[in-house]
Amino acid sequence: MKRNYIILLAALLTVACAGNGDIMSPTPQEGEILFSGSTVGPKVRTSYEDTETALRVNWVKNDLIGLFAESGGKNLGANFAYKAAVSGATSDFTAASRLNVIRWADETSDHDFYACYPYTDRAAVDVTAIPVSVPAVQTRSESDPLATLAAHDFLYAVTCGIKKGDNAVNLQFKHLFSALEIRLTTDLRAKLEGVIFRCVSNENAAVSMENATVDLRTGEVNVSEAVVSNAVRLDCSGNTSDTEALVLHLVVTPGHAGETFEAVALVNGKEYIFATVKAPSDGGIPAGKTVVVEGEATLDPEDALPVIDLSADGTANTYYVNAANTFYRFRADVKGNGKALTCGDLSYTEEDLKIEPKAALVLWYNCLQTSYLPWIQASPVVLNSVKLKKDGYIHFDTPETFVNGNVVIVAIDKELNYDQIEADADNRILNAEVLWSWNIVFSEGYDPDAAENCIVKGGYTFMGRNLGAVIDWSQADIKPNQQQESVNLAWTSGNCYQWGRKDPFPGLPDYMSGNAYYMTGLWFAPAYTPIPALDRGTFEAWGREAHHQIIGNTKATVAIDINTALGTGYVSQDAFDLGRANPHLWLYKNENYLTDKAGLAAWGNPSKDAHGVKTIYDPCPRGWKVMSKQAWMALTDNEKPNAVVDVSKTGRGIWLDGKWFFPLTGGAQHWHNSDGSCNGNTWGGSCATYYVDGPDYNPWGHVGAFVTDVGFPSDETKRSVTCKSQNTYSDRGAAIRCIRIDE
Repeated sequence: MKRNYIILLAALLTVACAGNGDIMSPTPQEGEILFSGSTVGPKVRTSYEDTETALRVNWVKNDLIGLFAESGGKNLGANFAYKAAVSGATSDFTAASRLNVIRWADETSDHDFYACYPYTDRAAVDVTAIPVSVPAVQTRSESDPLATLAAHDFLYAVTCGIKKGDNAVNLQFKHLFSALEIRLTTDLRAKLEGVIFRCVSNENAAVSMENATVDLRTGEVNVSEAVVSNAVRLDCSGNTSDTEALVLHLVVTPGHAGETFEAVALVNGKEYIFATVKAPSDGGIPAGKTVVVEGEATLDPEDALPVIDLSADGTANTYYVNAANTFYRFRADVKGNGKALTCGDLSYTEEDLKIEPKAALVLWYNCLQTSYLPWIQASPVVLNSVKLKKDGYIHFDTPETFVNGNVVIVAIDKELNYDQIEADADNRILNAEVLWSWNIVFSEGYDPDAAENCIVKGGYTFMGRNLGAVIDWSQADIKPNQQQESVNLAWTSGNCYQWGRKDPFPGLPDYMSGNAYYMTGLWFAPAYTPIPALDRGTFEAWGREAHHQIIGNTKATVAIDINTALGTGYVSQDAFDLGRANPHLWLYKNENYLTDKAGLAAWGNPSKDAHGVKTIYDPCPRGWKVMSKQAWMALTDNEKPNAVVDVSKTGRGIWLDGKWFFPLTGGAQHWHNSDGSCNGNTWGGSCATYYVDGPDYNPWGHVGAFVTDVGFPSDETKRSVTCKSQNTYSDRGAAIRCIRIDE
């Protein structure tokens, strides 16, 4: 449990003019006294603003104060309403009504002035008995969390012995009550119903009071006829966290020297004590200052908010998320599926797969785009919710409005935040090591395991979409077979992968021209990073700018030369580690980069089996793996498919068996070249290109491709599709279709 304590914020209420442009002081009527409400010590307010160091408070124009004036035993005005001329820390005040104006008694006598805020026409005319209350039940406004303070605070000012002069009478206001700031965390996330601040050492303590009075001359409070309570409750709503404190404010009475208090969280109708504190013995809780009480409540699991465990049935490198405003988590203590394996020369134990990260960060994210005028920069995950927690899981929230897209989250070996990450000229992280990373695919309402989202053929079950695709073809604003070009239809292309790697790269940016990057200047769909050190900047074509990109459109801003990084004598495990530590960098060699037998087993099928086995480098979700060559042959009827290119303006995909859509991605051998550049010519003569899990022979990657006719014949009967499979350099890129397996 965190240490519980009381902090006195000496700089609670600081002067900071927040005027609204009104700078002229009002002109008083003849004989009228002009008043200036200013501050001394703790400052005044009628509006609150939370700053990094204090609560900053100010008058608001037309605020009303009540004024009392006496001279030589004569009453010059009792509870006359005066209004603020301007907004700010200091304001002049003039009479709100010409019927109730305070004037000088004469030029030589002493005058005494007393003021209070807020003004109420129900206030007694007796300056010694102004009604005041600190409600036992207060309510937090979600739209204005500090409104509770403004609603229940009480200010007063005393200025005595003043003779008539040309200057305004300065009223230096003080706070009668104290502000309590609660900083609450909980070990489990929960919906908070309220908090209670209760005196437990004295049940008769007047922590709250109704219908008390205050003597404005002395500031003394009389509770003899008041209804008092030893507690104040703040009714509120909000979700608690174990990493970031929920900050709440309420008003309490000052004093209570040496008394003991407990702070209580109300969750699911239960009380959870999260702090026990003692008021200072030398004066107790001071008036006009904020007392901070901090603590952590330990909750019963049944009272916590539900958190969906993406790894409940097993871990993987990719998870699918489909609901807005939901809490998720997944295990972050193992690599991949966490299972020991020996496959060919690739071998590792469960002990080898354990990791102990210190922090989790979003490496990059993208979102479904419907136009590049402009590109949208919206995160599918609430960025500040991504946390590695003490349960060994990475937790994150989805926003209230769902955002389709992809997010890559990294687990690092240092406790660093986004701004603390440092990188070299190649965009490699310098001051931390990426221990592992995961791709979260956000697709609203989509379940890749649902039967209606799968293709069953030839004894195999195939995922109905490319891995990483966030929409189905039917969800695009422009559908296949419609005579228009599209941006969001390209988001059916999914992510792009180098052979043998788990790390995704974004898909096509658009289908607005035959050349996939001509219209935008982007090799990949826009991918944003919240890590300043990894921000490559802005990339554009024809003024279509994509900012804060983690991946550029040149070899220097996309790839890392593997021979330069590792030397020419490296082994496949070195390449695996380089990719693991740099999941955002394309590994460039301009030939096959996994050259030994361990590398040939990267995706678990060096022997060209029917299914192969799943390795920790497989990018597919749990229960799925990269399809095998035999699965590809079954899908395509031994590469003699019943398929046709879609009947659209430029032909953006393949219809297989009249019902399954495969989006075009690029050339017949690969989608992206060895340097990461896009080979995405996405009309006639193009292909939908997919990696399979095993090499055909040493040491190549292997692809299967749907191939369209060169050109785009107007005769629909000639728009034929063929299939072929062939070797390609393993440092090139292609799409992935997963097949179902038992895990």
